[in-house]
Amino acid sequence: MPSARIRSSASEEDTPDIRKIHSRHTWKLENKQLGNGQPISRKSVYYIQNEVMKRKEKFHFSKQEIESLCTIFRYLTRDDDKNTIDRTRFRDILHNTFEMTDDILMDRVFKVFDRDNDGQVNMLEWIIGLNIYLRGTLDEKIIFAFNCYSLKGEKYITRQEIFQLLKNTMLKQPGNDEDPTESIKELVEITMKKLDKDHDSRLDDHDFAVSVREDPLLLSCFGQIFPYHKKKVDFEKSVFGQTLTKNQMEIIFDY
Repeated sequence: MPSARIRSSASEEDTPDIRKIHSRHTWKLENKQLGNGQPISRKSVYYIQNEVMKRKEKFHFSKQEIESLCTIFRYLTRDDDKNTIDRTRFRDILHNTFEMTDDILMDRVFKVFDRDNDGQVNMLEWIIGLNIYLRGTLDEKIIFAFNCYSLKGEKYITRQEIFQLLKNTMLKQPGNDEDPTESIKELVEITMKKLDKDHDSRLDDHDFAVSVREDPLLLSCFGQIFPYHKKKVDFEKSVFGQTLTKNQMEIIFDY
């Protein structure tokens, strides 16, 4: 997924509790003064809001909603010295909050959130990722989904990758000893015939985008990535427009 570089106009004097580390993908944030268990500082929230608003990508959260998501992030990382979310904790959030169950796809969603590929999701990556995950347009979600389905992180998806994505959906029925492998292979061929617009035996990002625009249900053709509507609505009702207590946080995230 393409990402724009961010140049901060804030000085160290303006944001004394934030140290900015530049990478070729995005800004990483590390807290210098906030200790574990302490509430997130308002300057940190303002810094995130400003960095978000300066990006070229379209943002769908208000400043107040960004502040709520920052508060939630601080809660989720309260026991982490780096103030980041690792892959295991991120998968717990996807499973407990949005009912994702596919291990491969949960890992892929984590990889798309983790823009600098350091194995951790920092606060800015959390906000940027949720911007599309919860509020993205169809075109934004097409890019997000394709990057999740491309298991090797390339600009095309091979038959082997499609097979890997679909194999968990073909469960053996009780009393049926038939090997599902052939059925999965047939499903792969049907999928390729429908989606491979240029007939080059692989599914590139253009093929996928054209197919999903024709039939938006194909956005989830290789498994659930985005939260079901009810879970999305429940999450947003819970976290936006109110001050959450510790007990409410624990209920939302089962943590």
